[in-house]
Amino acid sequence: MTDPRDAELARLLSEVRSLRLQPQDWDVVDGHLAAIEVGDRSRIDDLSQAVFEARVRGRFSGPRGSAGVAPTKQTSVLPIVGLVCGGLLVGVGALLGGGPILWGIVALGVFVFGIAFAGSRVAHRPRGEADDEDAVEPVPIPDQVALRVNAIGRAHDAGR
Repeated sequence: MTDPRDAELARLLSEVRSLRLQPQDWDVVDGHLAAIEVGDRSRIDDLSQAVFEARVRGRFSGPRGSAGVAPTKQTSVLPIVGLVCGGLLVGVGALLGGGPILWGIVALGVFVFGIAFAGSRVAHRPRGEADDEDAVEPVPIPDQVALRVNAIGRAHDAGR
């Protein structure tokens, strides 16, 4: 029978070879690989967690305009739609009997218009310099990590 940890380690080593991570994430991965290389098999789970977290961080730190999402042009229709929807809500409130119901629905209508107006201004703002300042490009596997992965792979294959 094969040990599930051996299968997990083989999968992780294969995955690590193909990753593009931030430099600080490579340092964490290298630390876990160093412990595994000297025989600390309990660090396989830590390595798996570190790889997962680094991949998630990489996805969320990418550019705002992801591939497959077409940029949109600014439109002033959204506030008009919000105004029409707010007006319809006020009309429904008046038909329901007026009084406190009407004032509550007027407040809701103003809220709908405010959200539509704010959305039209924020969603189409140009990307600022602040979006690009902290961006660090992910890098492929560094040489020392690749050497460590290959050494662990060879030792793992020899142990079979």
